[in-house]
Amino acid sequence: MSRARLVAPGAVILAVLLATLAGSCTDVSTGPNEAVALAFDSLPYPSIVAGDTLRDSLGKVAPLRAVAYSASGAVIQSPGIQYLALDSVLSVSSAGVATARSRSGTGRFVAIVNGIQSVTKSLLVSRRPDSVVATSSRDTTVLFTIPDSAARNVTGALALKITTTDTAGGILATAGWLVSYQTFFRGAALASADTTRVSLWDESGRVSMVDTTGADGSASRRLRLRSLQLPTTPDSFVVIATVRYRGAAVRGSPLRFVIRTRPR
Repeated sequence: MSRARLVAPGAVILAVLLATLAGSCTDVSTGPNEAVALAFDSLPYPSIVAGDTLRDSLGKVAPLRAVAYSASGAVIQSPGIQYLALDSVLSVSSAGVATARSRSGTGRFVAIVNGIQSVTKSLLVSRRPDSVVATSSRDTTVLFTIPDSAARNVTGALALKITTTDTAGGILATAGWLVSYQTFFRGAALASADTTRVSLWDESGRVSMVDTTGADGSASRRLRLRSLQLPTTPDSFVVIATVRYRGAAVRGSPLRFVIRTRPR
């Protein structure tokens, strides 16, 4: 006995839409309100909590936002962009609000306007973040060298893990969640562009003050010290790691890492 092949609803809709577009006129309008290009470059957040709507880093509901351009290159106001979910783990309202319909997985969607389809964007369905714990020492000492050395004058990972009590299916971590790091020196916050004395590094040695948790809920940054600009007497820096959910600090956040410094 043959079996009917199941196709995701989003795929059916997209196939019908593309077939319709293929049979339509391909002339490009140059009207000021006719879209000829569509940019869908970023998402409000890299993940969405199971059963919730997509929110920004402040915890506010954040609709998807693509940008349509006219032939003159101007941004079109209210272009009537539609958003289409390609996987059943997500749904998207007519206003572009994405909702997680599954407890896990990755959902894809596209933006469409005037017969133009955007690149496909992906969104991770994650578990609610309930607590943050440090997984590395929160008080360490660096004996820096002069002349300066990028290999030696850097801390180990300032690491943490975000866990969840939503453990159905055996998942104990919150993946795809943003963690922000801020460095302080003698009580004053250092601007992200101020790398005179120190800078926060990602795993590749690039300056970065924000990390996204991996599948195991972990995140980390390292503090790179520039020894020629450091006091030659013992001193210290403080790195604060902050995790928020719906605008409020998650239990255990902020985490405080103290890095004590003195010349070797």
